[in-house]
Amino acid sequence: MSFGDHLEDLRSTVIRALVGVVIATVGALACGNGVLEIVFRPLWLVQRANGLQPNLQSLAPSDAFTAYLKMAVMVGLIVSMPWVLYQAWSFVAAGLYSHEKRFAKTLTFASSGLFVAGVFFLYFIVLPIVLQFFITFNRAFEAGAIAPAGLERLILGAEAERITEYSEEALAQIPVFSGDPKASKPGDAWIDSTTSRLIIKRSEGYWSVPLEPGSVAPAVDSQFAVPAYISFVLMLSLAFGIAFETPIVVCFLAWSGIVTTAVMAKSRRHVILAMVVFSAVLTPPDVISQVLLALPMYCLFEGGLRIARVVERRKAAG
Repeated sequence: MSFGDHLEDLRSTVIRALVGVVIATVGALACGNGVLEIVFRPLWLVQRANGLQPNLQSLAPSDAFTAYLKMAVMVGLIVSMPWVLYQAWSFVAAGLYSHEKRFAKTLTFASSGLFVAGVFFLYFIVLPIVLQFFITFNRAFEAGAIAPAGLERLILGAEAERITEYSEEALAQIPVFSGDPKASKPGDAWIDSTTSRLIIKRSEGYWSVPLEPGSVAPAVDSQFAVPAYISFVLMLSLAFGIAFETPIVVCFLAWSGIVTTAVMAKSRRHVILAMVVFSAVLTPPDVISQVLLALPMYCLFEGGLRIARVVERRKAAG
């Protein structure tokens, strides 16, 4: 093929890849509510496990809509990534011999599977651990009993020291049910232990108030904003999907002869440093998520190195 033919082939490859991304994005928009429920589910489960109400906050009028669009684009990119990788390998395979094309096709399917495995690893293992860490850390900040002292009394006045006292006899005994009671009338109140809410029956419906466990009220409320949470999850999905491509990179470098397995094995310290930097850049600034990304990357690097040695031996023998 001439240089112009290669450029034309590249243009066609890019167009096909973009068409796949657009189709996946439109599909994500059409199934937006279901996709959002899947994205929100790990947070809801961790919030419920910690006695919190499973919800997120929309801090601006356009937050939910903007997050919906961002979710569709990012999910479209993640879902279409196997197709994009297939197009990339197809473009590379056009300049290869027949036996090299078979190897490139194997890498294509393997890279798609590893990307999906990285996203699943994040969703089912990493997200619950990281969210549990952040919520537990936030709940460590307690407001406690705040009483003015010294100069604060003079500034704030007597109102700041007013404390309402309650006797045990004055406290109403509120029944606790698992779900709603079978028979209730307007004015009845109870606590639903399954949803941790105080519920009051009205003639038109119900009033409900969320309850949180703890000796004192938390100073930091773990109710996250919708756009921030979606960006957090989707960027981590891309990071873990790309990180799980490590064996493919190792095998390709060894197969192409760019870097031998012996050189890669001797450069383990540099590889580990690069993985730590990669994890620190693409994950939140906490040690847990960085380790949960760097550790699988190193394990995949060692696995890819073993496979690459087999590839080198076959290439030398064949």
